[in-house]
Amino acid sequence: MKKIFKNILLITFIFYANNSIADDHLSDKEIIKNLKQKIIVFDADPIKKKSIFQKNKEYIKILKEQLSELITEKEKKDKIKAATAELEREIIALGGRPLTEGQDPLDSNEVILALRKQLEEIKLLKAKQKADEEKAKAAELEKKQIKAAKKELIKEIESLGEKPITETNPVDENSEIVALRKQLEEIKLAKEKLIADKQKDEKISEAKNELIKEIESLGEKPITSTQDIDQDAEIIALKKQLDEIRAYKDDQKQKEIDDAERKKAEEEFQENRNELIEKVRNQILELGETPILEFEVTNQDQYVDALKKQIEEIKALKEKEEKEIQQSIPNWFIMLPSGSEEMMYVRGTAISDDLQLSIDAATNAGLRELGKKMNTRLASKTKETVRQANIGEKVSSKTEINRISTIVVKEVTVKGYEVVESKMVALDNGNYRTFILLKYPVGLAYKNYLEELKKSDLLKADFKKIEKTKAFKELEQYVAEFSGA
Repeated sequence: MKKIFKNILLITFIFYANNSIADDHLSDKEIIKNLKQKIIVFDADPIKKKSIFQKNKEYIKILKEQLSELITEKEKKDKIKAATAELEREIIALGGRPLTEGQDPLDSNEVILALRKQLEEIKLLKAKQKADEEKAKAAELEKKQIKAAKKELIKEIESLGEKPITETNPVDENSEIVALRKQLEEIKLAKEKLIADKQKDEKISEAKNELIKEIESLGEKPITSTQDIDQDAEIIALKKQLDEIRAYKDDQKQKEIDDAERKKAEEEFQENRNELIEKVRNQILELGETPILEFEVTNQDQYVDALKKQIEEIKALKEKEEKEIQQSIPNWFIMLPSGSEEMMYVRGTAISDDLQLSIDAATNAGLRELGKKMNTRLASKTKETVRQANIGEKVSSKTEINRISTIVVKEVTVKGYEVVESKMVALDNGNYRTFILLKYPVGLAYKNYLEELKKSDLLKADFKKIEKTKAFKELEQYVAEFSGA
């Protein structure tokens, strides 16, 4: 009874070991006491401190490792015992006696290997006995099948009007079967030949009539109507005549097809040329220029060449313009300052025929990039907060936190940012290109985020869990640094 109670305690400790070891609300001394008690349950002595100066945290770690090893060893022994018991049950079920019967149970892999070997040997013996029985049954069945086959062959030969050769030949059972099968095959082949010859003549006659009918349908007279030749020769002659008639008809038909295709090709050429003209005109329009007019040239071919030349000139001009833009890009735009948990940097650029519009468009481009970066940053913080607070299964709370994150990101693109650098460049075509660099204090976004979390009615039930998380406390630290507290 005492042993059973002890095992129950062991199982209980193993089940709660991981959770109880990590209790943050316990003092170091309480944790050490609990760990020692759990180790003693495993009939083991807790490792002693190296010295009185050894830190409790280090000692707790050593005790946890010792307990973990004891738990692992216990689980290993339990698995071996379970495997041993399962093998013993299988051996007994097959009528055998386990080699471990009457012996004290041993917690070792060698016992399992021995039992497995014994089980395999018993299975092989059983399989051999079964195979011998099935072999004997098969031999008896074969004798019955030979007798039945002989009887069936004799019956079939007699039904074909012949006398079985085994009635006069003294041979053993198997030889009789072979002889009867040979005789039956020979009789069948002879009868099949007669049938095949008859069918051949019928097919020749049928083919001849079909060829005559087809030739007459093409308006010609079959040559065999006036010639005296055998059946096969007639077939050959009729096929030759039919092929010649078909060849002539095919030539006439092909000529008609060629004429139609030639006409279609001319129409497609004109259609493709019109499509090419439209395609090149659209390319010119997409580049912001006006295509030349068709009446400026003498024909469509010249018009296509003129459009192609125009688009090449436009592309060359655009390349020159882009080169000028590349040369005007400021270094601070290329080498963006590194961001941190305190500050985030983004850039934007835009082209417009109006200077102010180019500035506004470049600023908006930077704000869009700022929104993307801040969304990624807050999404990561939100995910970590939800995980640490263990509220991922509560859809309402998770949805509310994500909603607050979205609101804060929108506010980021409205206020709080600062223009650090800007540069306007006048282009040769009369347009303006603006480069702009923005910075945003990340602590401001974190501050707004925490304030919204505290105000939310939907998060009141879970807020204590949230504010205890490491992620929440880190955000509070960032806000404090931002506010100067």
